Amino acid sequence: MDDKTSSPLRSRPPIIAVLGHVDHGKTSLLDAIRSTNVQAGETGGITQHIGAYQIVYNQHPLTFIDTPGHAAFTSMRARGGQTADLAILVVAADDGVMPQTKESLAHINSANIPYIVALNKIDLPQAQPDRVKTQLVEAGVLVEGYGGNVPIVEVSATRKTNLDLLLENLLLLAELQELKADPEGTLEAIVIESTLDKHQGPLATVILKNGSLAPGQDITTVPNKPQETPLSGRVRALTDWQGQPVPQAIPSTPCRILGFSQVPPVGSIITHKHSLSQFSTKTQHITQTEINSPSSDQSQQGILLKTDVVGTLEAISHNLPEKIHLVHAGAGAISESDILLAQTSSVPVYGFRTKPTPSAKKLAQIEHIPIHTFDTIYDLLDHLQLLSTKTISKHQQETINGQATIIKIFNLPQSTVFGCKSDSGVIKTGDQIHLKRSDGSSKNARITSLKIGSKDVSKVSPSQEFGLVLTPQLDAKPGDQIISFSPPPTLI
Repeated sequence: MDDKTSSPLRSRPPIIAVLGHVDHGKTSLLDAIRSTNVQAGETGGITQHIGAYQIVYNQHPLTFIDTPGHAAFTSMRARGGQTADLAILVVAADDGVMPQTKESLAHINSANIPYIVALNKIDLPQAQPDRVKTQLVEAGVLVEGYGGNVPIVEVSATRKTNLDLLLENLLLLAELQELKADPEGTLEAIVIESTLDKHQGPLATVILKNGSLAPGQDITTVPNKPQETPLSGRVRALTDWQGQPVPQAIPSTPCRILGFSQVPPVGSIITHKHSLSQFSTKTQHITQTEINSPSSDQSQQGILLKTDVVGTLEAISHNLPEKIHLVHAGAGAISESDILLAQTSSVPVYGFRTKPTPSAKKLAQIEHIPIHTFDTIYDLLDHLQLLSTKTISKHQQETINGQATIIKIFNLPQSTVFGCKSDSGVIKTGDQIHLKRSDGSSKNARITSLKIGSKDVSKVSPSQEFGLVLTPQLDAKPGDQIISFSPPPTLI
């Protein structure tokens, strides 16, 4: 996938995702790591936080992804974008393994990348590192000293204890990965954040995996399915993670792009317009994953499909009923990460000659995600045909839960918040919505956050003013309508 086959591959810095439970000090650890960057000449505060940054440690650059929550991580995986090379799993030594710790671990395992456990808050009197290590082993993390080889480093973000040891372990893992890229090859950049700035327009934060990017170049998103229309633009401005203009971005570099006509979805792959044809095979064939974004056609039913081998996956995918589309497909056991993705997408899970892991089965029961497994391809396709028939007959039977009007838009660094007033019904976090624009167009999304003032809430009632965040982020104007709905039930 190179524009210049003679161009040699060069080593590139590792891209590191940092995940962990919400109260376990992930942000503090990131801030502490960033403050070690004296070699790179960072003397003041960060002028513009864009969800990723790069430090230099012992003359080696390291790129860190600081995405808000795990929704972005799921979206990247759902659209086939493998962004991170390594991960840090942050666990508090006083609190231990929590639900989001397990969720983080599911994401890391799904991405199949090496990781390090950062046992944070080791300075607290109530810290119990041995107890937490035992919990990690019970959760399937075989750390060093407990029968496994997953590195674990005891750190204190507040006192900056053992940060050097953590960074040295990251460099060692990166060296074993032998990460390479071709700066002169085909551009491949992955969107890790995107927003609509009221002054500048659509902005996309990306990390380059291959090739290079410069102002004035024509770029496009890579369609995720044949019927998807790519978003195109020209790079009008290119800034680094500190908000400073740069003449060029190279592999593993985080940067912000101004120039798209619309906000590209998180997880989108970006390339040069003239290179788009080189990605055609990726969108036409299913190998490990092929993901379709939620269909705007409400008569279609999405499913998540896992099979025993890739060959079977391809055979089934080419014989799906017309009204069935794949939200995710892959070979192997049904994992916790698959259940999380199914829950996010509100779709059932199907397995062919494969079963859910015990932890995935338990999570599916908790989240009420149906799992159907089959041993013959005919039984599976017959079931999907029945599902397709029921979907066609029920697609207009969605239930309207509540409606609201957008009155103000707040463009924040990590998300766009719509200030709304509830007109009727009840609107809840996690609801699917139609965004009805004043021009008559409509887009679908899901509510990921609701706030009244500064307080997080799970629902809002009529006449209340509130803020909401959508996934994916959408372009909207004051006066547009938010309609919360429940989709027709899936076949169980």
